[in-house]
Amino acid sequence: MKYVKIELTQGNINNDHLYLSSVIEFFPKSSIGGSNIESQAETLLEVHSGIEKPVLTDIAGDKKIFRKRSWVGEFFKVHELKAGDYVVIEHTDSNRYHVYPART
Repeated sequence: MKYVKIELTQGNINNDHLYLSSVIEFFPKSSIGGSNIESQAETLLEVHSGIEKPVLTDIAGDKKIFRKRSWVGEFFKVHELKAGDYVVIEHTDSNRYHVYPART
């Protein structure tokens, strides 16, 4: 599987994050950490979203979201995304991912 699509919820929009629980198997198990930064995963993902420098992050295992999420709110704004829209997460290289709005 080279990419997955996830539907945005109002919770995603309100809290600047992407729920990854439905696609968690898409990511390496070694990229899933614990509930806080002290239990960060051993493997960091390089996430490209086209709005700023790539972000290095793991996945917070308790919430199943990218731990670093400061970029997500800007990503939603730039692309005028709302609940019900879809986002594609494409696996482009070893631990590199590209996040972009799904084309309708």
